[in-house]
Amino acid sequence: MSKSLKDMVEEQMQSGELELPVFNQVALDLQRMKNEDDVQLNQIIVAIMTDPALAAQILKVANSSFYGGLKEVSTIQQAVIRLGLEQVANIALMSAQAAAHDAQLKTLKDRMPDLWEHAYVSALGARWLAREAGLRDRAEEAFLAGLLHDVGELVLLKILDAHASDADTPPLTDALINEALEALHPELGHRLMTSWELPGIYADVARNHHQSTMGEPDALQAIVRLVDGGCAKVGIGRNADEQLALPTLPEADVLDLSEIQLAEFEVVLEDVRSQAATLF
Repeated sequence: MSKSLKDMVEEQMQSGELELPVFNQVALDLQRMKNEDDVQLNQIIVAIMTDPALAAQILKVANSSFYGGLKEVSTIQQAVIRLGLEQVANIALMSAQAAAHDAQLKTLKDRMPDLWEHAYVSALGARWLAREAGLRDRAEEAFLAGLLHDVGELVLLKILDAHASDADTPPLTDALINEALEALHPELGHRLMTSWELPGIYADVARNHHQSTMGEPDALQAIVRLVDGGCAKVGIGRNADEQLALPTLPEADVLDLSEIQLAEFEVVLEDVRSQAATLF
């Protein structure tokens, strides 16, 4: 074998030849709209209704136990009025991301459910952490950062799925795939979110969340790193570690969370995990 998967993708990245996968444009448009001061409700509804499947999924999630009120939401207008544009935009991106977790090649397709579960649990777990740490005004930022922090893994699997039959693509063994994921997904996630023109804070989280030290204390980075640790603790994702003690992590100190809060956090993650398969 002349080169590893890691080497092959790195060469494409450095040469500028790497084509990033295309994801749902409506979901990305909503992310842009939520930052515009003069956006109108009708513009939001029209944008969502151009994708009926996405609209249906937004309503399904909006009526779930994590969002639902006493009365069922039956229209996109009601969803936007009840939840606000920021939450609806984030639900749309979450729904689009769920649909994107698919592949043709069985070796890669089999990885998608666990990858999606990790993204979903991270999103809702990050929102919970933000609120628990007294950062309610950053809860939706935390949600989006949690959802997308490992999107580079999805990008890489999509790239491999598209090029699996190429003559210069080495055999897709689990060991080679894991090596490439570990080495490349932070930079790929950063590149993708930059191409989406999302705020730089999300691209920075994607690039930096696996660094050995956190550097300057940053609440959003701490939330994502801690939710990653929480997922590992309860066995969600590729890097399960049931022996991990969350109270010993520096991110817990940055967020000023007690051992009782962190124990509750583990329960929250388990509860959210049970929702992932039923909603999408």
